[in-house]
Amino acid sequence: MATSGESKARPRGARGTKSGGRSKRRKRREPAPVATGRFVTAAVILAALILVPFSPLGNLFVLREPDTADHGNWKVGSTAPVKVTLVTADFDRLFCASDKEIEGKRCAFKTEQERWPRQEQAPLDDNKKDVIQPYRTWPDNSLILLTGLWAEPEVALRLHQEPPAGVALDKLARFVVECQVKFIGSLPAPRLRWAPGDRWINEGDAMVGLPRECKVVSGDASDEVEDES
Repeated sequence: MATSGESKARPRGARGTKSGGRSKRRKRREPAPVATGRFVTAAVILAALILVPFSPLGNLFVLREPDTADHGNWKVGSTAPVKVTLVTADFDRLFCASDKEIEGKRCAFKTEQERWPRQEQAPLDDNKKDVIQPYRTWPDNSLILLTGLWAEPEVALRLHQEPPAGVALDKLARFVVECQVKFIGSLPAPRLRWAPGDRWINEGDAMVGLPRECKVVSGDASDEVEDES
């Protein structure tokens, strides 16, 4: 018989229990959330989209509209920079008709049915140095008449490098030429034809310019101007 000083043996490792016999468990602490690399990247991009447009850096990413032609400088006797859009086939595609000459320059046609006769002692091939042809300015598509454009060295070289004979028009690259143009006069309502076989049209009076210092400034302007054909 056990004495009062004796106690019952308790199994090793046994712990005190609460009512119901369930042991008390400690709750594990959840670790603090850590920003992942993907989250940080998204945050940086979002901040850039918000802040950059309002900072000086945003000016580097703003698409600027191309400069338009300043027609205020298109006066007889004045010189102004002008950009025109071309394909090499335009050498034999663009025509005007007028019975008026300006400083020995004239359209290929005198009337819609009659060509101007070839000038005496004129070379057989001078890249149309004295022939007036209609062109479209870039990017605003305005009408301008130029004489001797294809005789300018860079334009003549482009014609030599990309001869249009036997090549479909849509296979030729449209390009932009910038020239210093001296305006030598105006033709009253010349008739215009933008391709052989097209009907003649009238777009009103047009300034005539003598191009100088022409440079090919763009190799492809196909998306910026309408094709007249």
